[in-house]
Amino acid sequence: MDDAWALPESLHDGLFTSAEAREAGVGAERLRGHRTIRLARDVYADASAPIDLRRRATAALRSVDGSAWLGHATAASLYGLPLPPRLRELDRIDVTVPSPQHAPRGKGLRGRQRALDPAQIRLVDALRMSSPAQVFVDGADYLSFEDLVALGDAIVKERAPLATRDELRAAVAAHTGQRGHRRLLAAAHALHPRAWSRPETIVRLGLEILGAPEPWCNVPVVLEGVTLAPDVAFWRSGVLIEVEGDQHRTDRDLAPIVERIRARHRASVELPRIAGFFTGIPAFGEVRWWEC
Repeated sequence: MDDAWALPESLHDGLFTSAEAREAGVGAERLRGHRTIRLARDVYADASAPIDLRRRATAALRSVDGSAWLGHATAASLYGLPLPPRLRELDRIDVTVPSPQHAPRGKGLRGRQRALDPAQIRLVDALRMSSPAQVFVDGADYLSFEDLVALGDAIVKERAPLATRDELRAAVAAHTGQRGHRRLLAAAHALHPRAWSRPETIVRLGLEILGAPEPWCNVPVVLEGVTLAPDVAFWRSGVLIEVEGDQHRTDRDLAPIVERIRARHRASVELPRIAGFFTGIPAFGEVRWWEC
């Protein structure tokens, strides 16, 4: 028996407006039925198709002016950047429009407006999004300091950087005079391109705040013919740290480690040989990332 409420093939697995539904023979009553789901203002989808972040983001952009773009936590998630647990399931899509337009409102949207800088907009898989450098700047609006640094570490990660130093500097400089700029600049100075995960960043910052020297993070060294790259290494103190999850997040956990690092530090200890395939960053271990 034919299902009178079934959507036509042309609407399966895609997003469509009420006008497009009418053209396909789907009236208002069927559009309100259980076979469709409204993702944004006048943007619908087949209810049987998977609804992921990308589809929700696409629907959000279709529901607003064509000059809008995705930013903040939504863009960070689409780039695959780390966010704190509270933001990993986004309840709303972050959409920005150029001023003087009014920030968009609607189901599933978190609207913003700001001056449009074409240099900070990217077209990624057909979606208009903030550039990775701008995503870092956006993070000053909604992230704690340690989570902002973790976001930035992932953007400049040496293995596969999403932004260059110059791009990040330009985006941060353009933010001068705006709310949170001092914290944003401090986070930029704290970035480390060899931190591979958010927990590693949080541990590194906690150690530094408590007075530990700058560590070697994931630097491959050769010891007795074996190459290893500890997450965090203080070779002159004989302390190596492997970070698993967030169990070392509190000062109470890290304070004894810092005491051991400082007590056992010996400037005369010879550093291990860095693996030949590793070129490192300029003045490694002596100059902060932002100053390189």
